Amino acid sequence: MQLSLASLCLIGATVARSVGDSLYEAMLAKKADPSKVGYLAVYWKTAESGVFFSLSTNDDPLNFAEVNGGDPVFVPAAGTKVIRDVSIVAGGGDEAGLKWYIIGTDLNIGATTWDKSTRTGSKGVLTYESTNLVNWTDERLVEVEGATAGMVWAPDALWDDELGAYFVTWSSKFYEESDTNHTGNSTTPLYVRAALTKDFTTYQAPATYIDNSPSDTLDQAFMRINDTTLIRFITGGGLNGPSVEVSYDGLWGEWARPEDSIAASYEGPYGWWDNKIDGKAWLLCDLVGGAAGLRGWYSGNPESGLFTRDSSSDPTYMRHGSVLAVTQEQYDALISL
Repeated sequence: MQLSLASLCLIGATVARSVGDSLYEAMLAKKADPSKVGYLAVYWKTAESGVFFSLSTNDDPLNFAEVNGGDPVFVPAAGTKVIRDVSIVAGGGDEAGLKWYIIGTDLNIGATTWDKSTRTGSKGVLTYESTNLVNWTDERLVEVEGATAGMVWAPDALWDDELGAYFVTWSSKFYEESDTNHTGNSTTPLYVRAALTKDFTTYQAPATYIDNSPSDTLDQAFMRINDTTLIRFITGGGLNGPSVEVSYDGLWGEWARPEDSIAASYEGPYGWWDNKIDGKAWLLCDLVGGAAGLRGWYSGNPESGLFTRDSSSDPTYMRHGSVLAVTQEQYDALISL
């Protein structure tokens, strides 16, 4: 099946109206989860290459401590050999509880410029997989866009049980087909694009998922509120900073923005649910500029779009990353790295 915007919307209209559908079971759950004892943060650093891990506990979710002595858990050997915008994806379907993926942007900004990176950047997604969260193997750089794309940035994914595949998003801008060297103006802003994959190796044809022309849109990440209500964090969309958008009719419903940006001059939002308190959510965003690094927020009602700054334990050594709730067994294995 080819992934077109029209076919996805048609499928989504059916799925979104099936309350309790297994699609939603694969997304983040609102309910507190007593089987989880803490959180794994996966991220990159400004001056170092590689993927880094930190852990926090249920009692202090934003107070992350680095593992592996603060050294990278692994360093890319493919592409530009530098990874950014790191997302950890829990396996779904037959892989649920058995496999995890890490995906990220293939970009070494030290070897290029921001302008060049949007014209002739990597069109691939750096990908790794693990069966235990400790050992990461099968590195690959998978190209997901064609010749007219300037780059692929900030990939993220979730498992779609209804279609039996992972729904992967990223941001790209595009150039005229005749402009093979991408020296002219782009024909689009940054779109959020989407494609399906079963294995993060072979992807179906991508489609545009969010078009906020003429504004750029990137850094999308989903959270589920209940069976039919979803929120998504995005950067851009005409605002100076991350914002929340809400759909009351599932993934393919009409999205509305209840508030303006959460905080100006931030990007890379990633939210997750508290393991102990039902309905409480945490959020990390990356500050833009010379003092870049992650800062924390929380909300008792993320559907409102309102988050309160929590500066008690800012993990500013981290850059645009993601968070996964972990069990005691997983926590113990990770802290021993």
